[in-house]
Amino acid sequence: MLVVDPFGAIRRGRGFIVRKLVSLWNLVGGFFGSFIDDWLKEHKTIWSLLMQFGWGLFWSCYVCVILCGLLVFSVMLSGVLMRYLVEEPIKIRQDLIFDYTKDNPVAYVPIQSCGGVACCEENIGDFKSLNTRVIPPNHKLQVSVLLTMPESEYNRNLGVFQIRADFLSADGKTLASKSHPSILKFKSEPIRFLLTFLKAAPLVAGYISESQTLALKIKGFTERDVPTSCLKVIIGHRAEYRPGAGIPEIYDASIVLESELPLLKRIIWYWKKTIFIWICMVLFMMELLFALICCRSVIIPRAMLRDGSAINNSTPIDVPAQS
Repeated sequence: MLVVDPFGAIRRGRGFIVRKLVSLWNLVGGFFGSFIDDWLKEHKTIWSLLMQFGWGLFWSCYVCVILCGLLVFSVMLSGVLMRYLVEEPIKIRQDLIFDYTKDNPVAYVPIQSCGGVACCEENIGDFKSLNTRVIPPNHKLQVSVLLTMPESEYNRNLGVFQIRADFLSADGKTLASKSHPSILKFKSEPIRFLLTFLKAAPLVAGYISESQTLALKIKGFTERDVPTSCLKVIIGHRAEYRPGAGIPEIYDASIVLESELPLLKRIIWYWKKTIFIWICMVLFMMELLFALICCRSVIIPRAMLRDGSAINNSTPIDVPAQS
C-alpha cells in the first residue's frame, strides 16, 4: 500500500493520529473540566470576588486614562495661553570691534535694519529679520560694556576715560545718548608686587594675565515708538589730551544689551511657572466638571446602566379606582 499509494497512506496515518489526539484531549478535558466546575461551585464566592476585583481594576484604569487625557489637554492649552501671555525680556550679547582710525574709537552693534548708519549693514546678517521689531515699546534698556584692559603703566597713568553709548534709529538719528566714566581699580605698589609674587607660576605658564575686566552699566533709556535699530559705542578721550590721544589700551571688549519689562509683564515673567500651574489646575477642574455634567457616561460608563436598571425596577403605584 505504501508503495502503490504513498500519499494516501500518509493521509490515513495522519487522520489516525489526529483522532487519537482528539480522544485524548476530550478525555483530559472532561476530567479537568468536571474538576474545575466542581471547584468553581465550591468556591463560588471567591470567584465572584475575583471577578468584581477584575472589573473594578478595569474601570479604574479606564477612568485613569480619561483623567490623564483631560490633564494632558489642559497642560497643552495652558502652554498655548502662556505663550501669548508671557513676554520674554530681550538679551543681546556681541563682541565690540572698535575702529581706531578715528580720533574717538567707535563700534557699532546692529539690532535690526539700520541702513542709515555707516558700517552697520555689514553685520546685520546675524540678527533678526529686517522687518521685525526686536525690542518692544516701553521696555527699559540697560547696556553693559565689558572691557578687558591690561594693567600697564599707560592705563594706570591715563586715569579716568569715558564710554558713550548712542541709541540710533533706522535712519541714523540719535534717539538718546548715555555716557559712563571708568578707571582701572587702584592697587598700590606693595600690593601689586605681592600679587605678582603669589601669581608668578600661573603668570609664567600663561594661565592668567595682568589685566582687569571693567563692567560699565549704562541705564536710563526707555524704548519708545521709534525702534532702536543700532547701538554706537564710543571711547572718548579726556579734554586735556589732543585728538586721538588719551585712549585706553584694551585687550577685549563686548557689550550686553538687556531690556526690562513693564511692571505687570515683569511680574508675570517672574511668576510664570506658578501661573502656568494654576492655569493648568483651573482648566483641568473646568474640563472635569463639564465632563461630569455633560458626558457623565464617558467617565462613569456604569452610571447609565445603574440609572436605567433603577428606572426599570421601579413599579408604578396603583391608584385605587374611585367608585
